[in-house]
Amino acid sequence: MGHPRTLEFDIVATAQAGGMRTLRIAAADAALATRLAERAGLRVLSCKQRANGFFPARRGKSALSPVRLDVALFAHELGSLLEAGLGIIDGIETLAEKERSAETSRLLERLVQSLKEGRNFSAAMSDRSDVFPQLLIATIAASEQTGDMANALRRYSSNFETLRGIRSKAVGAAVYPMMLLGVGFVVVLFLLGVVVPKFSTLIESSRGEIPFASLILIHIGKAINAHPQVMAAIVIALVSTLVWSIRRASRAHWNLPILERLPLIGGLIRMFRHAQFYRTSGMLIEGGISAVRAFEMCGSLLSPGDKQQLSRAVSAIREGSAIGPALQGVGLADPVALRMLTVAQRTGQLAEILARIATFQENSLGRAIEVATRLFEPVLMLFIGLVIGAIVVLMYLPIFDLASSLQ
Repeated sequence: MGHPRTLEFDIVATAQAGGMRTLRIAAADAALATRLAERAGLRVLSCKQRANGFFPARRGKSALSPVRLDVALFAHELGSLLEAGLGIIDGIETLAEKERSAETSRLLERLVQSLKEGRNFSAAMSDRSDVFPQLLIATIAASEQTGDMANALRRYSSNFETLRGIRSKAVGAAVYPMMLLGVGFVVVLFLLGVVVPKFSTLIESSRGEIPFASLILIHIGKAINAHPQVMAAIVIALVSTLVWSIRRASRAHWNLPILERLPLIGGLIRMFRHAQFYRTSGMLIEGGISAVRAFEMCGSLLSPGDKQQLSRAVSAIREGSAIGPALQGVGLADPVALRMLTVAQRTGQLAEILARIATFQENSLGRAIEVATRLFEPVLMLFIGLVIGAIVVLMYLPIFDLASSLQ
């Protein structure tokens, strides 16, 4: 028999001193890699298989099946059951019994089995880091030390729902302009591909002089009418590229540098990321995680540029700088946030102050989205109207010239 295949796993864990560590371990499977890390005195938060070269990890029968779990709802319901007096195992078993999805039910049953084997809840969740976010796993790990898991779950659920509401508001504001662009594109395509070629027959039969702009429009219309397959392929390619770009940006949590360079949208996206950073870090600190560690964990919520600036601020905080000036020095705190963080430095209520800063920025973001929507929609409608109007005018110019010559 051949030797078992050795795989590489990227592990995120906490040391006994409380610091975060990342390491790579070679093992036959994720369970063995987790045990090896735990033998070294680490508390494993996540264990992911590393893709080898050009060949990613195979997803065969042994691979973990994808599970669609509303993590915020799971955290809220489990927190409510714990507050009602149920134990963690009884609470998860209750959620598994009411779950309609077979995949989700099996996932919860595996969590129960891991807990019955004596593993911590955070360690059991880390086996499915593709389902449970890293921030939730870290929150649970901290609550296991403080014994306040029910409140930790409720805080995570509330934080997640708040951020989801802001994201939904932004998506809702973008739906109408996208529909308007789609309808305008279809109307323009219909005018160019159907109406213009029919008018061109009448215009060319008059044998009069055709304005240059109208002549270009006629040639474009004839080309579209003569090659509908090519035009359909172009439209399909544009739609496919748009869908692919949206999915790619969604997988990257919209942390794409190009988005921040957009004139109107970039500032709103950066404001949302900052609000997300403050609210989530406040939640982690309230759960018992140190401020420096919470900032490091929430760095993934920021853009790549802001994440680098955050590393500088964290280094300054470790060296003894105050949190407010350190964050303002790298552009992550505005004057309002600086004043509030200065108050938090005196009162010690850092988690509450961070949540208030997030609320302040979320309110500013909501007003900015509303103003941007009110400005953008009329401009977009005016642009589409001008394009359609220009096509109609260019079609009728030769007819006006023909009528003038007949008089």
